[in-house]
Amino acid sequence: MKQLVLLSFFIHSHSGTPLIKAHFPTIDLMTVRTDPWVINLQRVIYYTDTCYAIQFRDQSIMNAVIIKTMDLETLEQLKYFREGLATLKKGNNGDVAEFRNYSIKKVGTKKENSWYILSYDGAVTNFQETQVNRMIYIINNFISSQN
Repeated sequence: MKQLVLLSFFIHSHSGTPLIKAHFPTIDLMTVRTDPWVINLQRVIYYTDTCYAIQFRDQSIMNAVIIKTMDLETLEQLKYFREGLATLKKGNNGDVAEFRNYSIKKVGTKKENSWYILSYDGAVTNFQETQVNRMIYIINNFISSQN
């Protein structure tokens, strides 16, 4: 009988909010593109760690707004993302930068009008050369400010 009373007390006292979702500060480092096809570069500060994220609207779904967040867990991964963009910028049409969980492909025929396609977790978005230049510039400035 004592076990039943203790069990009911335990269930009752923990049934309100068993897990509290933490909210971590998120800083927008750059808005690459605004509505309707948003792309943001963000810095997320956890308890003692910082990660970076690219948030974008999935362009493969036209009749709904699906926002994906691609996590770059360390500053090194942010550097690799920047290096992928910089390498593709110098490359040819059809070149692909493959990473562990995402890829970036350069498409287009003219250097000034090149497009890039970011694929992550079944979602895709595209952006132009001018937006690549902005991302590289902002990431370079951010990395140099961290040193």
